[in-house]
Amino acid sequence: MSLRVRLIGIAVLVLALGLTLSLGALTQENVLTIGTTDKITQLVFANSYDYWTWHTFQQVTGTLVTLQPGSTEPSPSLAESWSVSQDGTVWTFNLRKGVTFSDGEEFNCQAMAWSIGRNIYLNGPEGAVGLINMIRELSCPPAKLEAEPGVKPTPDELAAFLDARVDDPYKLIIKITKPDATFLARLADPITPVMATSPVSTTPADQFETTFAGTGPFRLVELVAEERTVYEICPNTWKTWACPLLPEPHRTLCVNSTIPMPKVVEVFYADSASLRAAVEAGEVDVGYRSFYAEDILDLQRNPNLQVLAGPSLSVRYIVFTVNMPPFDNVHVRRAISYAVDRDELNFKVFAGLNAPLYSMVPPGLWSHIDAFPTRDLTKAVAELNTAGYSATNPLEITLWYTPTHYGNTEADVAAILKANLEATEIIKVKVQVLEWGTYVERMSEGSLGFFLLGWYPDFIDPDNYLAPWLTESPEGLGTYLNQATSGYDQSCYDQFVDLLEGAKETTDIGARTAKYEAAQRLLADCAVMIPLWQNNTQAYAVAQKNVKGIILDASMNFRDWLIYKE
Repeated sequence: MSLRVRLIGIAVLVLALGLTLSLGALTQENVLTIGTTDKITQLVFANSYDYWTWHTFQQVTGTLVTLQPGSTEPSPSLAESWSVSQDGTVWTFNLRKGVTFSDGEEFNCQAMAWSIGRNIYLNGPEGAVGLINMIRELSCPPAKLEAEPGVKPTPDELAAFLDARVDDPYKLIIKITKPDATFLARLADPITPVMATSPVSTTPADQFETTFAGTGPFRLVELVAEERTVYEICPNTWKTWACPLLPEPHRTLCVNSTIPMPKVVEVFYADSASLRAAVEAGEVDVGYRSFYAEDILDLQRNPNLQVLAGPSLSVRYIVFTVNMPPFDNVHVRRAISYAVDRDELNFKVFAGLNAPLYSMVPPGLWSHIDAFPTRDLTKAVAELNTAGYSATNPLEITLWYTPTHYGNTEADVAAILKANLEATEIIKVKVQVLEWGTYVERMSEGSLGFFLLGWYPDFIDPDNYLAPWLTESPEGLGTYLNQATSGYDQSCYDQFVDLLEGAKETTDIGARTAKYEAAQRLLADCAVMIPLWQNNTQAYAVAQKNVKGIILDASMNFRDWLIYKE
């Protein structure tokens, strides 16, 4: 039977393996229970773009390269080594042998290329396939998937590729349209469009997947929407190749079967108060994302718990839709930039645990500079006057936020921002709320105008804190800078293209730093977005005393497979 026939014929595998799991098993000592207020949106590699869905996929499969705990540099994973051509457009990956998917199928070049090609073909409208749209060819010599521009193989072409003759099943060649210094980082976890799935058991290539098999360390055996996910450890094949890559003491523990835990249950809580109560009652071993700041301070005083703080590259910010009046006027945007009080937000809403942020590129990441101004109401009023507004002709605007996606503090944030702006005695702010699904739709339609968003890195590079809104996906993320109506904003867009594209064309860190610093200064002047705070509170984990192995690092990858109980 050809792989093409097997692809079309298999409809369910992974989820069906574990639906008989009983809740009574969830309290055993060999089960790790993790609580969160976060949620899964949809388990679709080609159409997911949120933290916990990506986290879920990261537990069950891998990528060519990985970010090892404590590191922000790509390291070997499903690829043992790689090289790049002199012109920077051809990447050759030497794949790891002896890796199998959780359905027992072999991991090889064709499976990896099929996985990436399938996601590019599906190109979900709410996904992150745009992160790899520079790929123009995937090949396992002599077979190849190729199209211009970008890889757009049909399901039949993907199936034929799996049946094609391959001379070296462990050599993958990826060609990209032009040199890109960020490309390797874009192939690392947890970016879902580059994750490996089995061509045999993943839903057919012309459908968004509902089933899949990955390379481990876990397999997903149960999903109850809004309630829980349950994982079980994959066969020892994962341990054979992956355990040696871990840092000590995890490496020895992993090889000796002490970790990962054989079963992990992730429970979804309605709010931070419920999560805190569950942790204090011992119902969960670990709580992660997200606690109220006051709860973190209280829990630090609880002798029965451990409170762990990690570095955070997560940021919160304001976005303007620049082709929508009055936000098409840079003086309006600058006035708002001058009027916001980051210190008040931090201390009144987050008990001082977050950090005021003056650049979209956060502190702790190379090239960061404090580019945005501190609060200055006099300058805010001057900008409003320049835009034609005054106490007798006030600026009336609407601030949008979503109530629970970023935790339960958004109403407080919006109230303080409203007060900040109205302190000019020229701005009048109406606050409006939308649930997350509608919020994303309206943002992508360009109809919100002035709204709050949050970000954690797709990959660790300054580019990922600037390009998505300014050059790569201005519509999807709501700025619409590429459709600016004012001459000034059109000039800003052109300058951002020159700076950010130029920064990716060289690997010289000094040259890249200079361009990213210039882009940060330009962003402060254009005020297309306004950074507000570095989201440290989302980098806290609270655990029972017997829990070990939690690693919180700048990648913000929460690795369930490293955690164990003594």
